[in-house]
Amino acid sequence: MGWSGRFCGAAAGVAILLALAACGGDVSGTPEGTAGSPVETRIRPYVDASLTALPLEDMAGSTGVDNAVLSFVLAGGNSCTPSWGGTRALTDPALAGAAKDLTARGGEITVATGGANGPYLENVCTDSEALAGAYRAALDAVASNRLDVDIEAEVPVGTVVAALKSLQDERGTAVSLTLPVAGPDEGLTPAGLALARAADEAGVAVEINAMIMNFPARGDWAAAMTNATGAVLRQVQELRPDESAAAAAARTGVTFMLGRTDLGAVTTLDDAAAVTRDARARGLGSVGFWSAARDNGGCPDASAAAFDCSGITQSRFAFTEIVRDTLADTAPPEENAR
Repeated sequence: MGWSGRFCGAAAGVAILLALAACGGDVSGTPEGTAGSPVETRIRPYVDASLTALPLEDMAGSTGVDNAVLSFVLAGGNSCTPSWGGTRALTDPALAGAAKDLTARGGEITVATGGANGPYLENVCTDSEALAGAYRAALDAVASNRLDVDIEAEVPVGTVVAALKSLQDERGTAVSLTLPVAGPDEGLTPAGLALARAADEAGVAVEINAMIMNFPARGDWAAAMTNATGAVLRQVQELRPDESAAAAAARTGVTFMLGRTDLGAVTTLDDAAAVTRDARARGLGSVGFWSAARDNGGCPDASAAAFDCSGITQSRFAFTEIVRDTLADTAPPEENAR
């Protein structure tokens, strides 16, 4: 993602995951979808898996949120060898143990590749078979079958799509594409939209996760993010003309960057609540944020985005809690999409 931290420079960019329960597992917003089926808006926080101190256990214990998007699997040694952040062994026992503990609590683990800086497996692996093998190894390392592919650079679209198709055909892997937003009115960037279209045309069932962050905007930041959400949702509906508006919304998610962002905008707790209410009202499938390690007030009034604190005054995990509570408290909308 274009998220500040280990992988986040001043790039555009973030998908996310988490089902919430009253004090744990799986209680999220559930407006009615097509044919009366519930649409669950999940909370999906990204976790920087390259950090030595992982916030997974503390987050789950403090907030009851036990889903996590582990980020990012990169090309270790600039080869088609997956590793966390390009440096941490894929089979690191501390990370694998933390993921197992969350799963035992009823949480959902997603493995994310890509991000802002790379090196991308998608560019280093020479063909779709090798890339699919790297994806499999990353998923198996934490016993997951949910893959988030965060693309913020040029990639060989055909190779990526073929690898995802192979993986999905083989094991039914749930796939999300996390893609940058160009602006509050433009929606996804042309490159991101092209990748989403190619996946759809190849028959890969994908969720589209829009990074409503690090794009040029003036005025009210919450309004800019919710406007961007609407623009992306219109694009997704255009990509899938045979799908109902409610079904398209359910396969769409948004991810914001909490606190101080790379381009200077500051996402407040009120902004986070507004984005979450908007996503729920539209019947979106998920709300995520970058990142759990930044969800603390350890660097209030910081002048630049940091990887380990939000840059604003807050209590620990305040953003996680406000997204959780907003999803739980918001009444189901009369209509799923608008």
